[in-house]
Amino acid sequence: MELDHHQVDPLHPSDDVLIQNSGQVEEIHSLPATPQAVRIVEVVEEVDHSFELNTELLEQILLNPKVADKKVAVIGVAGAYRKGKSFLLNFFLRYLTWRSKADKVMGEIDLENSQWMSPNSPLSGFSWRGGSERDTNGILIWSEPFLMKDKNGEEIAVLLMDTQGAFDSQSTVKDCATIFALSTMISSVQ
Repeated sequence: MELDHHQVDPLHPSDDVLIQNSGQVEEIHSLPATPQAVRIVEVVEEVDHSFELNTELLEQILLNPKVADKKVAVIGVAGAYRKGKSFLLNFFLRYLTWRSKADKVMGEIDLENSQWMSPNSPLSGFSWRGGSERDTNGILIWSEPFLMKDKNGEEIAVLLMDTQGAFDSQSTVKDCATIFALSTMISSVQ
């Protein structure tokens, strides 16, 4: 398979990517083996509060053969910091994971069945914690899109997107406005 200079082979990525795992940022060379939140936009606060888009990582996710020819729906959460955006996304993540597994096993799912809401299941996925310090930096998406059928029966790829909270003590007004504007433009539903 031959790729031009604008494409990344998802099976043989050449560039490093950043992932956020439990609040820690790690440098890796390909998508993680298990799905997790990955940073697609980073705010470079130490330099000049500029923004870096990780196009290589986006290409690895969106050019994956399972996703490449499908419509994409992005569900994003934006707002003030420390208000539960990542916490809420973990419920979406839990539901989409349950629904995709139920679709594969049963074909049709019983929407009245609320197993995905079980209080016995730990809430995990996007990093979140209590306290007053910011936990999310930049914009993150879940590394593995969920394949769902829309109301017309067409298969679409659903991505979950988390954003850095606005109005914290480390961000400038420009940072907050830019994150909010980017998330609004990217999201299908916000």
